[in-house]
Amino acid sequence: MIPLTTRTPDEAAVRYPREIAAAVTLPAACAALVAPHDGPLPRTAAVAVLTACAALAPRFALIDFLAARDHPDPRGIAAFDPFLDETPPALRGWGPEPDRARVRVAGDRCAEAWQWWRTEDPSADTASGAAGALAIASWCSWALGSTARAQTRAQHALDTCATDPLAAVVLRSVRAGSCPTWECR
Repeated sequence: MIPLTTRTPDEAAVRYPREIAAAVTLPAACAALVAPHDGPLPRTAAVAVLTACAALAPRFALIDFLAARDHPDPRGIAAFDPFLDETPPALRGWGPEPDRARVRVAGDRCAEAWQWWRTEDPSADTASGAAGALAIASWCSWALGSTARAQTRAQHALDTCATDPLAAVVLRSVRAGSCPTWECR
């Protein structure tokens, strides 16, 4: 509940703080998911990924970013606008096949962010970001053709937050036998 003292007349500035935080941290999350480093995901990177994945619009932008063949600069990524932007074709497995190594690393790092949440901050307030990160990890698995891993990750995401829309879409796609139909180069 937002206190009355912080409300503005149109409530636009305080109504969606999670979405604002997700959009602000989106470039940092993109950079963390594709950065060339070994070892576990650093704490700051895990927090950026969890924060960016707390809202659906930035997750669509993440999928578009991860699937982009031209490897765009993470600093230039903006959140998806459902009123202006078309749904990313990569969400449905359409378009040019993404860089498999990039998608695999990003999926594993999203799963690491979820694991970090489980061990360090399993609060209900951050559960939507953790579920969102694991939903992105499930999409990455699905995009690579690993339906068993995609199903497992999507189910764990739904166990974390039962209303996660992206995890539900990936799980339905896997159960329906839907696979990506990437264009051949």
